[in-house]
Amino acid sequence: MQLPQALSFSILLISLLTLLGCSGHNKKKTTAPVVDSFPVCYGYGCHTVQHVTLSDEQWLTLGTLFSPPANNAATEREQIALAIAQMERFVGDKTNTKDDLPGTFEALFQDLSHQMDCVDEATNTTVYLKLFRERQWITFHQEKARINRGFFFNGWPHTAGMIEELATEHRFAVDSWFHKNGVAPEIIPTKLWYSGWHPEPKNSSN
Repeated sequence: MQLPQALSFSILLISLLTLLGCSGHNKKKTTAPVVDSFPVCYGYGCHTVQHVTLSDEQWLTLGTLFSPPANNAATEREQIALAIAQMERFVGDKTNTKDDLPGTFEALFQDLSHQMDCVDEATNTTVYLKLFRERQWITFHQEKARINRGFFFNGWPHTAGMIEELATEHRFAVDSWFHKNGVAPEIIPTKLWYSGWHPEPKNSSN
């Protein structure tokens, strides 16, 4: 039985928009992170998964970003943002993703093999959060499964990492997709993030 032409076009359009957004499922599953080696994915939709090892000096640098230890959850979120940015810089050199562009569409017509969409970013962010917590650098929060939003109702399909504040059970999106590699991610309440929130464009003269 053939579908009506209008319905067929609608299905094709929805499929295309889903691909152009970044709410797709991972093409490859990443393994649980361990201290000495952890998975990093890139290439849009986790097309490539590479295991990365940091040096003792690099781990020490990351640790200093949590020193002194935060005495409240808000301060810890600031530390988390700085540590994820530094982790991206370390990982970028090892995976050739150091020139990853912000968002999805800026790199759409370039070689995507070492670029990241929001699926890559959210997956990696979740791994980094777990590594930080395993090293007891994070004590006020717990990483959670990534969150998804969108499909016309509140913007393009999109996904991000997430943390939960243990004392209050308040949840926050941890979204590094908005910025180029090595820039601190946005950490905002999930309710705001679900609304389709985007950061204000930064003044290029700053």
